[in-house]
Amino acid sequence: MAEEFAVYEEETAGSAENLTLTVAAEDAGQRLDAWLSGKLEGRTRSFIQKLIADGNVTVDGTAAGKKDKNLKLAAGKVITVSIPEPESLDLQPENIPLDIVYEDEDLLVVNKPKGMVVHPAPGNYTGTLVQALLYHCGDSLSGINGVARPGIVHRIDKDTSGLLIVAKSDRAHIGLAEQIKEHSFSRCYEAVVYGNIKEERGTLRNYLGRSSADRKKMAVVSPLAPDARDAVTHYEVLERLPGFTHVRLRLETGRTHQIRVQMAAIGHPVAGDPLYGPKKVITELSGQCLHAKTIGFVHPVTGENLSFDSPLPEYFTRFLEKLRRGGEVAKDAMAGLLMAVDCDGTLICRDDSIPEANVEAVKRFQAAGGRFALATGRPVPMVDRFIKQLQITTPCVLFNGGMIYDPVDERPLWYAQIPAEVKPLVLKVMEDFKDAPGGVPGVEIFAPDMIYVLNWHSYMQWHLIDRYPIPFEKSTFEKVKNLPWVKFMFDYDEEYMEDLINYLDKLGVNGVQLVRSDRMLYEVLPLESGKGRGVERLCDLLGVPGNRLIGMGDYYNDRELLETAGFSIVPANAPADIQKLSDLTTQADNVSGAVAEAIDYIMGHRSVVENKKR
Repeated sequence: MAEEFAVYEEETAGSAENLTLTVAAEDAGQRLDAWLSGKLEGRTRSFIQKLIADGNVTVDGTAAGKKDKNLKLAAGKVITVSIPEPESLDLQPENIPLDIVYEDEDLLVVNKPKGMVVHPAPGNYTGTLVQALLYHCGDSLSGINGVARPGIVHRIDKDTSGLLIVAKSDRAHIGLAEQIKEHSFSRCYEAVVYGNIKEERGTLRNYLGRSSADRKKMAVVSPLAPDARDAVTHYEVLERLPGFTHVRLRLETGRTHQIRVQMAAIGHPVAGDPLYGPKKVITELSGQCLHAKTIGFVHPVTGENLSFDSPLPEYFTRFLEKLRRGGEVAKDAMAGLLMAVDCDGTLICRDDSIPEANVEAVKRFQAAGGRFALATGRPVPMVDRFIKQLQITTPCVLFNGGMIYDPVDERPLWYAQIPAEVKPLVLKVMEDFKDAPGGVPGVEIFAPDMIYVLNWHSYMQWHLIDRYPIPFEKSTFEKVKNLPWVKFMFDYDEEYMEDLINYLDKLGVNGVQLVRSDRMLYEVLPLESGKGRGVERLCDLLGVPGNRLIGMGDYYNDRELLETAGFSIVPANAPADIQKLSDLTTQADNVSGAVAEAIDYIMGHRSVVENKKR
């Protein structure tokens, strides 16, 4: 199917066996295969049906055939069963690294790379997953599928990457095989396919069998074909790209090459597929662009519900990025959308660099008519370089919502002020913490055009000097108390931060809001500040309706922004409780290009973003 999620039917275990059984009166009327399933403990129905089809079962001395699996038994019938010896095959364990995402005494889940064959076959007798498993597991693999395929319950094609379950015990193998047979596994793939699929989602239902034109291939066949098996796949469009579509596919059945055959049958073969795709193959993919991304099942021994997710591999994401870069987006495709994005932990890295992917994506979003704004706690001197690098012309929300700044005219359009009666709070904190274990917190006063330091803290060395010098002055309370304060901030060691927060909570400071904006920073803002209020003012200023505001942030001071936005996005590095506020959590973190991933999603799903139920 892009996978082959078929249960193997060559179960053999131990040496050859010959059994003679007599049908009891109470068993009369049962089907031959069902009756044998109850007598041959540890054997699946598919294995028994294969024994019958291969002539290894006799009824009163006459060999049964394939059609006799439905034979109704009469009392007194004598049934003989011959279970053949396992095939003789000398497989040598090989020390091949495995990406194991889960393992216990009964099973393991492995993330198979593209290019690895699951089990030995002509042309591929070494370097297989089976040989890697033999090295890793030794003798602790289920023997139900014979010596050539120990532990293999299902398989995925050589050039399909992703998750695969391996049985270490026979009891796990039998339980997993039953779940596969009952279609109770949850299995999702992602693929890039040729063309633009018309519908956003749909279901493919047909019958698959061996192709009469090429025995190496499967094909859609008549339900009356002798080997016809029903196949059901549900698909959903994730992103539309020039000449291709990125899709998610959920399997209801698991037939050989299922996804590859069904997508080709509707005119959208999987990109890079040498068997079912165009004759001119995309060689850079080295096979189909198909990944077994998620799998969920009930542990056959413990009864626990398990689910696993595999990130898209590098070959897949590289191909997506190439398609995105190559696509021409209409100049007004993103017109009317406003994206407000946090800096630290979202847009930029800890060294204040912006990943190149983010830079390219922001420029592409703006070129398509979208408006991009920063929504940060930083003042102008700390964001000016980002504004220039990203070529931002939209007003930005600074000081955690305390200022709206116009980067074109280089002036504030609006800013809030700390009430005069709250300003002495900095003196009280400096006095009350003189003898505290963490010492006196650092104190920074943010005026619209300058940062004033009232008490130095070691953390300031990093965020005011080491990253890059920004204007600040060491001063006293008396010199600055009559200036407009857009906010003030305490710098404190992380291990003592809770002491400061608890102190301020008990103090009950009125007329302002308190926000932790970093592991070592605690801010005091005017009541009318806050990133949510700031972006609301910006929307009013630009005439942008709420459903066209996209907010992206990673930390607790971004909560209001995420709750205000019509569509909210957080990077993978955000705390779990912040991720719960999002409509989309990126797979990338701030270092690996989370903003670029978010913009790619927006540009491929504008209707989803804009029409989210509020």
